[in-house]
Amino acid sequence: MGMKAWIYAMVAVYKRNLKILRRQKQLLVTPFILPIVVLILVSTIMGGSDSWSIGLIDKSNTGASHELINSLESVHSELAPYFNVIETNPDKAKNAVEEGRLHMTVTIPEDFQNTNKVYTDTYNINTDMMKNVNFRLEHGLLKEMDDRGDLQIETNLLTEKSYAVPRSAFFAGSAFLLSLMLSATIVAANLFSFDRENRTRKEILLTPVGIHAAGYGITLASGTVAILASLPSLLLGIFAYQLNPQHLLQVYLIMIPVIIMCATLGMIVAHFLKRFHILQPIIIITFFGTFFAAGGFAGVSMLPPIARGFSSFWPFSYIFEWLNPLLHGFNTYLSPLQYVLLILIGLLGVLLIPYVYRRELKGNISGGQ
Repeated sequence: MGMKAWIYAMVAVYKRNLKILRRQKQLLVTPFILPIVVLILVSTIMGGSDSWSIGLIDKSNTGASHELINSLESVHSELAPYFNVIETNPDKAKNAVEEGRLHMTVTIPEDFQNTNKVYTDTYNINTDMMKNVNFRLEHGLLKEMDDRGDLQIETNLLTEKSYAVPRSAFFAGSAFLLSLMLSATIVAANLFSFDRENRTRKEILLTPVGIHAAGYGITLASGTVAILASLPSLLLGIFAYQLNPQHLLQVYLIMIPVIIMCATLGMIVAHFLKRFHILQPIIIITFFGTFFAAGGFAGVSMLPPIARGFSSFWPFSYIFEWLNPLLHGFNTYLSPLQYVLLILIGLLGVLLIPYVYRRELKGNISGGQ
């Protein structure tokens, strides 16, 4: 068979797969919805901004207490104010802290003007988040002391960097990358499994074109869906989560070999797991865990030692580590070695597809079935 006929066959399978996906809309729910759910979930849990929610109770109601309140409300980073005061009622603030709905309550007592003491109540004193809240409070108190001329030793705290991005923007960038990888993997797995369960491979076997042309058609369809599925996450990140994507076209181009490899991995998973109801939860949990434990939720350098060790050999972790800096404008390009590795990954994905189909045919097509 000539190359032209083989390409026609691959494109025909590609078009057929798109029609299948339009008819079987349940196959598109996860790629389009899960990254958005992850983004909303993580930004809700972690605040999604650089401001920590606190309660601020002023029992003194004096000029000195008002100055302290102004200092706490005005202290800020490059991104946003340190604190978002959302509760001033003592009882409601106490209950909110106990229930974990507030990070901290700061109480200015009645004798503040004489004692210069404030009292705090926190939900959990041991987490890194609470240490960060306490640091911010100390920064605010030092600012107030400096404004009053009571600070004998001036501290120069480096709390701002011009290139800093909001936490919500980092989450949005990771969700965008997640959508590309997840969509390519799960759509390819679903289409591969659909072919098996509906025995459409027999139709292709009757043609003079190799069966692995179906695999390349699946890869093309998965890549198309991955790009389309990434758009809702990208737009949500831009308009709701302060994402300001840089080098977006370059990121999409770099992701092409990754998408090819993800599609191949999806077919491999479908080859071994066989059924929709088995393979879909495993793929979802894998990528969900990858986001939180391998560089999507936070940079690998910020993860616990066990997670850092896991990320060192987990390939999807490198996608977050390499492309998030590019997406946020920290870097303008990858290193030559990284480009070479990505190209090799894409080539490996292409070369593995015929092997997957040979194994599939050997194990499943026998006795006329």
